[in-house]
Amino acid sequence: MQKRIQVNQLRVGMFVEDVELGGHGDAVRCEPFLIRSNNDVRRIIASHVKSVVINVAKGIDLDRNPAQGEDAASYEARLLMVFTPQEIGRARQSIREIDPHLRKVLSDARLQACFADGPASTAVERIMSASLDNAGALIAVAKLKEKDEVTFLHSLAVSALMVAFGRSLGHSEDDIRLLGLGGLVHDLGKMTLSDDILTKTGKLTAEEMELVRRHPQLGYEMLSRAGTAPKEVLDICRYHHERYEGGGYPGRLSGRSIPYVARLAAICDVYEALTTIRPYKRAFSQTEAINMMMNSPGHFDTKLLSAFVSKMVISGTIH
Repeated sequence: MQKRIQVNQLRVGMFVEDVELGGHGDAVRCEPFLIRSNNDVRRIIASHVKSVVINVAKGIDLDRNPAQGEDAASYEARLLMVFTPQEIGRARQSIREIDPHLRKVLSDARLQACFADGPASTAVERIMSASLDNAGALIAVAKLKEKDEVTFLHSLAVSALMVAFGRSLGHSEDDIRLLGLGGLVHDLGKMTLSDDILTKTGKLTAEEMELVRRHPQLGYEMLSRAGTAPKEVLDICRYHHERYEGGGYPGRLSGRSIPYVARLAAICDVYEALTTIRPYKRAFSQTEAINMMMNSPGHFDTKLLSAFVSKMVISGTIH
């Protein structure tokens, strides 16, 4: 099956059969090829090509969504179109190494309402190392986790997204470590909520929604009591649900009064949530998620969102 797409929709893993040069409207027959790397995408975007024809039977589709009802075998087959077996194997090994440290962080928060800073730091170091040259595979493979491990998956994936996004923006490794740690613990306050609320498939009541809206402040207080979390991590935990236009929570902050790190976290948090199955919703495709985010005026810092789209999505860093 063939499909014509705009050049800015190209992704690693697509199979190109025809191209259209800008402004002419004529398809130019080319030697079919697979987009194998981010460099391939950048080279085509920098050329005079306006649109391309992809063959979705030989490569990934524009709206491919790995978590939208596919079984694990089908999803793994799709992963092999984008990542090498070695990249997938390394991502799985990284998740196995991260697993016990992240579980310690989550269990201590749930059972003792405290922050295990040592295991958290170890988990972030593993994520930073794995994301140096394998961020896309790490985030993609994390979606193979079981549905009952939503909090584990989300914490790991947001941390990896924060690390990759921070690197794409040129931040120092010390700053990236803070971003990764903030992403890892941004939802720590949810550990105080009951499983009935976290896994509810129907609409939350007003009382339940109020409890959910308290989780940024509760997580912030938990981290503050530990006395070891840097300010940037505290800001991510407390303010990642603020909206740029001022309608978020808990502080109803707006614009640049929202800490920069929290504005980054808001983008990574929402993107990951939209593209992952939750008990109450299906997983949206990458295209659907980005369209929803770009068409949510006032929610995000638009400059940072544009940077996320160009440096993370169009570049093929994430799929």
